[in-house]
Amino acid sequence: MTTTVDGVTMADVHRPEFIADPYPLYRRVREIDPVFWDERVGAWQVTGYRDALTALRDPKLSARRPQWSPEQRDDHLSAPLRALFTQVFVSDPPEHTRLRKLMAKPFLPRAVELLRGEIERTAAELLDRVGDSGEMDFMADFAMALPAAIVARVLGVPLADRPKIWKRVLSWGVMVDGGPMSDDNPDYHLAGIAKYMDYFRAQVASRRENRADDLLQALADGFDEGHFDSEEELLGNLIFVLTAGQTTTAHQIGNTVLGLVAHPDVLARIGANPSVVPDVMPEFLRYDSSVQLTKRRAVRPVELGGHLISEGEEVFVWIGAAHRDPAAFADPDVLDIDRPKTQNLALGHGAHYCLGGQLGQLVAEIALESFAARVRNPRVDLAKVERTATPTFRGPHVLPMVFG
Repeated sequence: MTTTVDGVTMADVHRPEFIADPYPLYRRVREIDPVFWDERVGAWQVTGYRDALTALRDPKLSARRPQWSPEQRDDHLSAPLRALFTQVFVSDPPEHTRLRKLMAKPFLPRAVELLRGEIERTAAELLDRVGDSGEMDFMADFAMALPAAIVARVLGVPLADRPKIWKRVLSWGVMVDGGPMSDDNPDYHLAGIAKYMDYFRAQVASRRENRADDLLQALADGFDEGHFDSEEELLGNLIFVLTAGQTTTAHQIGNTVLGLVAHPDVLARIGANPSVVPDVMPEFLRYDSSVQLTKRRAVRPVELGGHLISEGEEVFVWIGAAHRDPAAFADPDVLDIDRPKTQNLALGHGAHYCLGGQLGQLVAEIALESFAARVRNPRVDLAKVERTATPTFRGPHVLPMVFG
């Protein structure tokens, strides 16, 4: 552990200036060492592209989060811990493989493509609502509303229920981030997740009498047939699909449009030919991805970036930092839609590649195509933009926009 440097710590990523722009901090840490032991955080910080790619596919680095083990407590809040602990994105094979298989059907390529028309219609309807006003909160009126509608359709929950569960969505995000906000009041956020579980418990119960053709019905049937190890595992993964499916896509749409507003030449090119969006979307995912961080823990000693990581040590894989590594991307701080294609890590890699990644990409692509084709001269006052306070999930949640 030779790379600790006094005064340099990734703990600073929670400071407001780095919530607004974390990339200078990433650069400083990476220039010291792409695999950096951070004494203050008590974990390895991976900021280099090659090392991040290696970490994400090495089976000696587990996705498990021992801090969520229900053995940590024996009160009524152990149930939400069990729900968190058994979600697919923090599971390892064979549990991970079993859960992905149970949830995979609506996210297969053919099923996703069948949703294209509905996504296009929904995007058009949302933009129609604001078209004459010349102003909108881009996030509330479009970027959040579009993926929320599509994920609600796939999962099979009433879109009208979204306001009542939104606080629970935020609690999930805070707990996944694992930063100061979760440390300050974990019981509050675990209680929020418990209420989220209550919501889905009622939804599952209703499907025993009122059947439907959706993912919720399939998973409820899977539970009754014994394919889930516990009710908490079922409820935790329903929470994961609804929350991650809409928020990460919404934030990516927001990040992408902020990038377009900052680069009017790029916006003009896409507006003149929206059909290029699928080809240029990977560069937007690289330039400012909505998921910035994922975590691993060594289950056996492993070498990474010239360092020996001991069993039990935690590894923070900074996807956003890896995407700005000059060893992998020339002029990485430049948004270049003509950049030669290089694999980005925005949707994960290997066994943990995002389950709903193809659907999320399609929603984001259609959102960008619709926006570029229909919204002219968008203007954003950056001082009024409000961002998520959790560095794991990067994106605006308030984005006032005027257009003409």
